[in-house]
Amino acid sequence: MALTSKSVDSQLTLKFESHQGVTRLTHRQAGGLCHIGKPYWDGRTLLTQLINPTAGLFAGDRLDAKVTLGESASVLLSSPSACRLHTMESGSSEVTQAFQLGPHSHLEVLPDLLIPQASSHGSIQTRIDLHPSASLAFLDILAPGRLAHGESLAFRHFATGLDILCDGIPLVRERARLTPSTDAWRLQTSDRQPAFVATLWLHLPQSENFSDLLASSESLFSASDLHIGATQLGSHIGAIRLLTTSSLLLRKSCLQLREHLSQSVLQLRTRTGKL
Repeated sequence: MALTSKSVDSQLTLKFESHQGVTRLTHRQAGGLCHIGKPYWDGRTLLTQLINPTAGLFAGDRLDAKVTLGESASVLLSSPSACRLHTMESGSSEVTQAFQLGPHSHLEVLPDLLIPQASSHGSIQTRIDLHPSASLAFLDILAPGRLAHGESLAFRHFATGLDILCDGIPLVRERARLTPSTDAWRLQTSDRQPAFVATLWLHLPQSENFSDLLASSESLFSASDLHIGATQLGSHIGAIRLLTTSSLLLRKSCLQLREHLSQSVLQLRTRTGKL
């Protein structure tokens, strides 16, 4: 970790391995922008909290995260509170994260809201390398700003990139560059109200009826203020996206969706207390 008077440059390295059916954190390098709560094994999944001591990122901050799951490891990574891109007069923040999932492993990533504040500038780049037998539930959840402070789409720029590969073969490649003056529609409803957006990426090789599971997810909700769409990208990979003007409704809907998916994914029956 490198520390200057204005910014933090830090690394996070985690390795999880399974021994006799129990997943353990066998290697940890953390500090600076990301601390680790004490992991808890619930009999099915190792629950691990990632904690940002500054509740967000300032200009010049950089975090490089690498997470590896060995064969049959089962891990839930969550965060206890929202992460903010703090107001920046100049400069930007950057997060790069890489996940490596071994045979028959399971990873769920369940963060809270990412909130880009006024004048902030940041980027998050994610790469996930999967073994064909590994399962994944990866959530990202983005706010249009601090609405309670009168900030809506007031950030300077936000960029995100996601690559999911299986045995080195690209399955997903998504890029988004958001500048409010030109891309506000991405975080707005059809009547131009500021919206919260969540995307759940799924790779469920053990699911025998993955197409039906995605289709049933789309018909799960009845709230008129919630929009949902599901896309299948391969035999066992797809995405579910939710959009609403209410952060509370989005959180509740993510939990409801997770409960629905748990019918096919045993590890998602883990109670998290999140969202």
